[in-house]
Amino acid sequence: MDVVIAIVASVALFVGALWVIRMLATPRPPEPDPSEIIDVEVAFRCSECGMQLMVTHAQDQTPAPPRHCREEMVPLL
Repeated sequence: MDVVIAIVASVALFVGALWVIRMLATPRPPEPDPSEIIDVEVAFRCSECGMQLMVTHAQDQTPAPPRHCREEMVPLL
């Protein structure tokens, strides 16, 4: 039984280490061109906790909803 627990723990440690290495190896996205940033006023609300967010600058007219509480936020009208 101890051998099975040791094997499972080793595999979990190995998978966790691979995940950390992949996260560190992923390059940052390029910085947006300042000339492509436009002024917008779009409000979002988290359906889980109710937090609200106002987006004032974006790269397109309708920005994608951000994530909060592991869910996409809902646009406010």
